[in-house]
Amino acid sequence: MRTIKIIIKTILIILICIIILFTEVVDNSWFLLTDNVYFIPAESNIFIFKVTQMNEGSGDWWLYGEDNKYYYGLNIDEGYDPKYYKLDKGKETANFDKFDYNTWGNK
Repeated sequence: MRTIKIIIKTILIILICIIILFTEVVDNSWFLLTDNVYFIPAESNIFIFKVTQMNEGSGDWWLYGEDNKYYYGLNIDEGYDPKYYKLDKGKETANFDKFDYNTWGNK
């Protein structure tokens, strides 16, 4: 019985380490907890959304990000209700730049 408890604890520790090391959960959790303007797009989640470019100013919000299905670009020019654009991965155009949503052709 004691051996089974040790095995279960070891497996849980390994799973937690894998989640921490191989997902975006730590970074996303930190920003969600510490900044009220940070959000994760509805189509993504805390485990797979990866920020590729952060705002360089005083706020901690992402400008560009991606997950396994989409590229995301945030338009912060629209005030307190910012709009984000998304593009299916695999539907990039010839002049596609993942750091410029104006080249995505879906606006």
